[in-house]
Order: sequence, then structure tokens, then C-alpha cells
Amino acid sequence: MQTILGANGQIGSELARALKKDFTSNIRLVSRTPKKINATDELLSANLLDGSQTQKAVAGSEIVYLTAGLPIDTNMWVEQFPIMMRNVIDACAKHNAKLVYFDNTYIPAKQ
Repeated sequence: MQTILGANGQIGSELARALKKDFTSNIRLVSRTPKKINATDELLSANLLDGSQTQKAVAGSEIVYLTAGLPIDTNMWVEQFPIMMRNVIDACAKHNAKLVYFDNTYIPAKQ
């Protein structure tokens, strides 16, 4: 199972297409409101700020791609990003999944 966390964004959508085309049909798309990219995608709704939902999203995964981001808001990044990362890292460690992280394409401005 290849799992994309933050699958509704541009990176997650393109990754889902590329994985299906070149690698596997066994893809799980995870977001708060996931939408299929490929006909064979498995959908799972989860909030990565919730540890138990993140554990469920990662369970059974061989590789987890973290493509989730946050709006361009410094306070939100400072408050929420460490929680999201800790939940994802803990889930990958527990389920022995490899983690691939796609960084954001912008740097939040100081407020």
C-alpha cells in the first residue's frame, strides 16, 4: 500500500497519477475530504492533527508520502506543523512504513 497524506493538493494529485501509471494501483488517498484521482484509489478521511486518525491512515502502508501543507500563515505553521509531523512520524514508526516528505514551495512570511 502506498499512502498519500494530503492527497487533495497539487503535489498529492500528481503523485497519485504517477504512482498509478508507473508503479502500483494499491494507493490510499488521505485528506479531510479525499477525492479519487484513479478509479482504484482507496479513500480515507483523516485530520493529521489527530494522532489516532493519523495512525489509522498509515496502518498497512509500505510507503507514506506526506504532501499535506498549511495555508501561508506563520502562526498556523508554528502551532500545527510540529503536531502534524510528530503524528505522522510516530505512525510511520509504529507501522514500519517508509516516509517520503514533500516540502512546501513557499516560506511563510514573518508577521
